Amino acid sequence: MKINFQGTAAIIGDLHIPFQDQRALREVELFLGELQPSLILYVGDIADFYELSKFDKNPARTDTLQKDMDAVDAMFKRHNNLCPDARKILLFGNHEDRLRRYLCGDGKPIASLDSNTVEYQYNLVENGVEWVAQDEVVMVNDRFMVSHGDIIRAHSAYTAKGMSDKHGGSGIHGHSHRLGSYYKRNRFGVYGWWENGCLCTLTPDWISWPNWQQGFSLVHFSRDRFWVEVIQIINRKFVYAGKLYGSGGKKR
Repeated sequence: MKINFQGTAAIIGDLHIPFQDQRALREVELFLGELQPSLILYVGDIADFYELSKFDKNPARTDTLQKDMDAVDAMFKRHNNLCPDARKILLFGNHEDRLRRYLCGDGKPIASLDSNTVEYQYNLVENGVEWVAQDEVVMVNDRFMVSHGDIIRAHSAYTAKGMSDKHGGSGIHGHSHRLGSYYKRNRFGVYGWWENGCLCTLTPDWISWPNWQQGFSLVHFSRDRFWVEVIQIINRKFVYAGKLYGSGGKKR
C-alpha cells in the first residue's frame, strides 16, 4: 500500500493478545489520546492466535480464541474513541497468518466460511481500520517503509540492519520484540531502520527472560522528510517531551 501523508504517525504492534501488557498498553493509549496523531499504524501480531499454534499448548488456554478476538475489537473501538480523526492501518503479522495456515491444514473443512478471515474476526470494516496482507508493506511518501518484518536476528538493532540489508532505504518494523536503530550513509544520502519493540508481556510462561523491550514509535512526516522517535517503556513508564507517563494513567 502506498500512501501520501504529512503529519505525525504512531507505530504500535506486537501486543499478542491475550498476552498483552495491559498496563503498558493503557499508558500508550492515554498518551495517544493526548497527542492525537493523524495516523496510527499497527505493525501486526495484535492477537497471538495461540490456539492455532503448532507448538505445544497449555490446555487451560485452548478455548479462548473468541474472547481474544473480542478483545482486539474492543481495543480498536477504544482507539476510535481516543483518536477519532486518526486514519488507522493494520499490517498483518505472522501471528495473524496463523489463521490462514490453519485453514490450509486442519481447518480445511471450514475454510470457506465468510467468518474465517482476520478482517472479519477483528471487525476491521466496522471499526474503520484499513488492512494490509501479511508480507505486504505500507510505503509512506515513496521513501519510508512500514513492515511487520520478515527476518529476525538475535540482538537489538541486528534485525534493523538485516531489514536495511534486504530492503534498502529507510523504514520501521515489528516482529523482533526489540528496540533498536541502524543508520547508513552513502553518496546517495542517509538512511535508517528502526525496531519498534513490543507491547506484550515480558514474562511469558513459555520462555524465561526473553531479550525483548517494550516500546512504540512516532514518525513525523513532511512532504519529503521524516523524523523517527522511538519511545522505550521501562516498568510501564516512559518519557516524552520531558514528561513522565505511566503512573496509573497519570502524568507527573
